Amino acid sequence: MKERKNWKDLYPTPIYTLASFDIQLPRSEEEKTYYVLKSKNWVNVVPVTKSGEILLIKQYRHGIGEISLEIPGGIVDEEGPGSELESAIRELREETGYATDLSKYKLLSKFSGNPAMFTNWSYSYVAYDVELVHEVEFDEGEDIEIVLKKPEEVKRLLLDGVIHHPHMAAALGIYFLQTK
Repeated sequence: MKERKNWKDLYPTPIYTLASFDIQLPRSEEEKTYYVLKSKNWVNVVPVTKSGEILLIKQYRHGIGEISLEIPGGIVDEEGPGSELESAIRELREETGYATDLSKYKLLSKFSGNPAMFTNWSYSYVAYDVELVHEVEFDEGEDIEIVLKKPEEVKRLLLDGVIHHPHMAAALGIYFLQTK
């Protein structure tokens, strides 16, 4: 593992911080400055109802300026043991009003959203037997529509590129690989 020296936070924003560090090049004694986006970890959850349907959400995404079909997810607010699962439970409840017992959650995978540019990790969970039990608690900028789909429909949406957010597609792909 290369030592990253002289970390500098260059431009902080509410979501990311553009940062730089120096690292020795692999085939010389020279050091070069690299730039990354520091961010808190991310989380998402594949919610599966008692009838086996998968709960998806439609929401506007500023980056592409369009509606995106996804699974619930967001930023891990706190750090420490269990914080990713707590955030998955919170995001599901806030964005959809759906919930389930803690024992019905399972970690699907931990992956890097873009290891060349981001410092954080993304955690994907599945939640079984979810049901509507709460009022939604949208963030100020959220306007979310809930969509329930059968697993075969979700597979088709993935293959057709309708579900295109890479973290959501990865979580759903891992879910389907683990489901018989």
